[in-house]
Amino acid sequence: MHTPYRFFRAGLAIGLLALLQGCALTWIRHAAPQDASTPEYTVVAGRMNYIVDGELMAPYGSAPRWGPPNLIALRMEDGNPFVFPQVDEVTGAFRLKVPPGAYVVTQIGPPIQPDRHTTWPRLVLCVPATQGEALHVGHLQLLGTRYRETYTLSTGTERVSQGVRYRFAVVDEGGDGRRSLFRELPDLPIGQRLQERWQQDKAGLIRQICG
Repeated sequence: MHTPYRFFRAGLAIGLLALLQGCALTWIRHAAPQDASTPEYTVVAGRMNYIVDGELMAPYGSAPRWGPPNLIALRMEDGNPFVFPQVDEVTGAFRLKVPPGAYVVTQIGPPIQPDRHTTWPRLVLCVPATQGEALHVGHLQLLGTRYRETYTLSTGTERVSQGVRYRFAVVDEGGDGRRSLFRELPDLPIGQRLQERWQQDKAGLIRQICG
């Protein structure tokens, strides 16, 4: 993300959490290996990893190493913000109990390393209701490329901007059976536009996200 815009975009993500419904953050719970899906929660399993300049950042740890990422997402059915816990430090794996719904990701990153956060990645997660089985959501890969650029202020002073720009890929690792995959939607509205679309046509927005 380009450094001059990082905090502005982070503010948009945080602001929308309050704008949609004004609800407190809800923390998604881990699921044990023996836990099965119920009408209230769908058990989802998968992996999420940083791969920067072709190098897998796992195993994760504290600075200066990369911290294990988590994500925050808005469920479009009610506008509530949910925090998905950090992934396993060794493999990036997760197994979670998630309320069914259409989720728009607002932020991904290690909680203790805000300089490595990505806001409004235009990623969605569709979690259908099911019973018994666990759903494999795939391996979400945060594909980063390091950059270092020089830019000039209106005063003529030169500054250096550096960081990591990301694109995203999902590798299906679930085998046979039903799946619920992360998807990237380039045309998805974000920030204020997402709020307006949600208020005007919630059902249409959910159809755009999850079909």
